[in-house]
Amino acid sequence: MNYLWLFAVSGGAAFLGIALAFGMIKQDGRRSVAAIAGAFVVAIGALGLGIYVQKAPTAPLRASDREGSQNRLPAAATTEKDLPGK
Repeated sequence: MNYLWLFAVSGGAAFLGIALAFGMIKQDGRRSVAAIAGAFVVAIGALGLGIYVQKAPTAPLRASDREGSQNRLPAAATTEKDLPGK
């Protein structure tokens, strides 16, 4: 279902972008071509940055085990005795 929203939003944005580009070219062709080319460069740069961030390693996650040793590490989960007024 998330992909449906992705296609709906990106399709709408593409449609609006094409309509805007068509209007810009019709109004002032020579100047608008440079603006549209600049917008494509920015879009490709944003896409590259997004892919880089998506592939970057994340912080390590220590999974819980049978003994619950993750609770003995610093910054462990709050217990009942740690709450104020208890």
